[in-house]
Amino acid sequence: MANNKPRGGSSCAVATCTNYSGKVKTSGRKDLSFHRFPKDDILAKKWQHLCRRGDVWNSKTAYICSDHFTNNDFVRDLKAELLEYEPKKQYLKNNVLPSLNLPLDHSQKSSIRVFVKPSKSNECKR
Repeated sequence: MANNKPRGGSSCAVATCTNYSGKVKTSGRKDLSFHRFPKDDILAKKWQHLCRRGDVWNSKTAYICSDHFTNNDFVRDLKAELLEYEPKKQYLKNNVLPSLNLPLDHSQKSSIRVFVKPSKSNECKR
């Protein structure tokens, strides 16, 4: 019996995100990084709100993946840029907020919306 649950590593705390740290190895996504919540309580609360999770969870042990930050949110590694190599780690600038690929509200389970065509029995009769 196959187990489809992701194995190993941390998962992104954003409600609609399916990224987990094991995906870096299994899919070859070297651009994917995971970032702990800020230690500043006010900023951490803002991050927590943007995750739009409906369940109870601990932001002190949670991560948000790099898919939710702009390129400008990261500290530039000038040495890596000049020597033309990929940096081993990406660091976020202070006081940035996740802004990409976020759910619209707490009730949103998925970023994909499904539209169902009404069946003939449910259509209005004229």
